[in-house]
Amino acid sequence: MASDARVRYTKMIIKQQFAELLKEMPLKRVTVKAICDRAEINRATFYRYYNDPYDLMDQIEEEFLTDLMEKLGQSSTKGIKENFLVIMEKMKGNIALYQALFSENGDRRFLERLIILCYQGSAVALHQKFEHLSLQEQEYLYYFLAHGCSGILTQWVSGGMETPIDQVADFTERLYENAIRGM
Repeated sequence: MASDARVRYTKMIIKQQFAELLKEMPLKRVTVKAICDRAEINRATFYRYYNDPYDLMDQIEEEFLTDLMEKLGQSSTKGIKENFLVIMEKMKGNIALYQALFSENGDRRFLERLIILCYQGSAVALHQKFEHLSLQEQEYLYYFLAHGCSGILTQWVSGGMETPIDQVADFTERLYENAIRGM
């Protein structure tokens, strides 16, 4: 039990210091040595969990996306607002990390992976709601809305997540409803 707590603590410190480094420099310049120096661990400890900073980034993103899909799967019958709330609440738990991921130094693929994952989870509901549209039009509609939502999310994260989650989710839902009206 104590060992598990130490592992979780060590990984948390590594991730925190990695996020701090991403605020200062692009991923390609982040080194294992820099992470270890900031986290006050030795390189062997880092390598016990990660191959390199890219692997660390991938594991952080994969952990987020896996957990998110599990939570979104539990709320698959809910609307855009509820799903957006799930995403934002997940991010609010670690502001510094997500600010780093969404920064110019973060991984540009992360948002696209998030959008694709959400599309895979909502394609059936989208088809049912817009069966009068062709599959291509449904896909266009989804990506139009998803990129708008990702823009809102990016702005919210880069602004320090200061706007209350409910307020952002309400606004997003209103935009969504207006965008699909008449479709």
